[in-house]
Amino acid sequence: MRFYEVVVGSDSGPQRHLRVASPTDAQAADAAAPLMRAHEAILSIRESPDDGLQQADAPPPKTQAEELAPSTPGMAAKS
Repeated sequence: MRFYEVVVGSDSGPQRHLRVASPTDAQAADAAAPLMRAHEAILSIRESPDDGLQQADAPPPKTQAEELAPSTPGMAAKS
């Protein structure tokens, strides 16, 4: 798991820095989405070095399998 700093807000307005844990930068956007406010956009995503003291503002994003499991009948039978 890597740590990413996601800057949200607007180019001409206030900006906020969110720190999220994610396997990829694309999934970092998914992890930051629940923390975003109305009318905010993702302005940048960059990886932060893990110094062992990193704390994330949000949990890692769910994988596609985790998101589909509740609606996939075959997965319910295997559980």
